[in-house]
Amino acid sequence: MTGWLDYISTWSVMKWVILVLIAGFIGQFGRMTAEAIVAKMRARRGRAKKTKTDDAPAAASAATPAALPDGAQPSVLPSADAAKLEKKRLKALAKAKKKEAKNQSKEAS
Repeated sequence: MTGWLDYISTWSVMKWVILVLIAGFIGQFGRMTAEAIVAKMRARRGRAKKTKTDDAPAAASAATPAALPDGAQPSVLPSADAAKLEKKRLKALAKAKKKEAKNQSKEAS
C-alpha cells in the first residue's frame, strides 16, 4: 500500500483533477450550446409552420368563391383553432379508451 502512495505524487493528482474539471466545463458548455442551437431551430420551424398555416386558409378562402357556381352559398371553413381543439378532444377520447382497456385487462388477470 505504501508503494502506491509513494508512486502517486501531488502534482499527478492535481493534473488529473484539473483535467477532469476542464473536461466537465467543455462538456457543459457544449451541451448548453447544443440546446441553444436546437431551440433556435425549433423556433424557426415553428415560425415557418405558422406562416404556412396562416397562408393556407387565406389561399383556400380566396379560391372558394371562384370555384362556386352562380347563386351557390360558400360554406363556412373551420378555423385552425377549432381544428386543433377537435384534434385534442379526439386524442383525449382515444387516451381514455386506451386507459379503460388497460384497466379492464388488469382486472381480468
